[in-house]
Amino acid sequence: MSPIDQPGEFRKRGIRRVAKGYIDSGHFASIEWLIKRHGKVMDAGVALPGETPSSLPDQPIYRIYSMTKPIVAAAGVILMERFRLHLFTPLGSILPEFQDMEVLNADGSAERAAPIMIEHLFTHRAGFSYNFMPDCPVGALYLSDGLVNDGGCTLETFANRAAQFPLAFQPGQRWHYSIANDILARVLEVVSGQALGTLLQNEIFDPLGMKDTQFFVPESERHRLMPMYGRSLDEILKAAEATAPLKKFDVDDAYPYDKPGVFARGGHGLFSTADDYIRFAQFTVNGKTPMGAPLVSRKMVDFMWHNRLSSEQLPYWLGPFPSPGYGFNLLGRVMLDPGQAISLTSEEEGGWGGAAATYYWVDRKEDFVGVVMTQNLGSLSPMRTDMMAAAYQALD
Repeated sequence: MSPIDQPGEFRKRGIRRVAKGYIDSGHFASIEWLIKRHGKVMDAGVALPGETPSSLPDQPIYRIYSMTKPIVAAAGVILMERFRLHLFTPLGSILPEFQDMEVLNADGSAERAAPIMIEHLFTHRAGFSYNFMPDCPVGALYLSDGLVNDGGCTLETFANRAAQFPLAFQPGQRWHYSIANDILARVLEVVSGQALGTLLQNEIFDPLGMKDTQFFVPESERHRLMPMYGRSLDEILKAAEATAPLKKFDVDDAYPYDKPGVFARGGHGLFSTADDYIRFAQFTVNGKTPMGAPLVSRKMVDFMWHNRLSSEQLPYWLGPFPSPGYGFNLLGRVMLDPGQAISLTSEEEGGWGGAAATYYWVDRKEDFVGVVMTQNLGSLSPMRTDMMAAAYQALD
């Protein structure tokens, strides 16, 4: 081993090897990563076909899909800190359209739903669903209506439309991935008196210095927006194989970049960069801004990290895929038992991913955070967890 090949540096090159392997095999057009430990960059890079780093814009902007959810949830935690929001509040007392809901049973019968509580929205236990959930009659209703993919309606209209559909199960009964964060986002608008984008700008983006994160991309910065690759939902549902051919895919109607003041969601919709999102990830370690100012108290940070699913609700399943060892807190996944995990992680590691294969993790014990950015909608490749595993292997 040469002097420059010290163990830490050698292991860090393993992160690049993982990314480059996925690029060379044709799974992704590009992969960017940014990893920090103790607030300092541990590793960063970009993998592209061949050796053409100049083909990537400076500070690429990505559609982060469900990595929107933890940011919106964090805004909810900030409002909880100010006693503007409580987990025990019935949703119907804030959004009356959700007061008298029904549950659609598997046999087609309906029954009156128990009240949805605000905590259920944070933890995907409210009874909502998603349009891509297999064997879910309520998800099929969303799909036929076009609800989730309608990028032309406001968040208020989205919530009003969602209230017209039955629930998939009784609130509190189980974890089921869903539009719950979109409804939570509408709650935040009502209790704060601000549009969602304005609320996030004031409470999270400005304090953390997330200068490129919004629900739209300014015209002057659109040259930095990365192209999307992937497949339509119909294609994914018909053949969910992880090795789908890499092809460009237009998502502008469902995920518009040019509708400020109109398009905003709680479950997807944000545009961001690796540098911006690592700032959010670092914030969730201790609740502080890069300058050390607290946005939420130390005890509230601890509070938001605790698992909220009962043992009967574990492991939670994301569609047909289980997440053994993980629980779910107010922001996303949290590792409870690494002895059950199916990829390298650590106790209390947490984070979330997006539909276009973006990913982030936070390990508070190691003060270790990472972000992986790419754009491949519907990819089932293990790239994201392989990148996290390679990063864990590089720890001294």
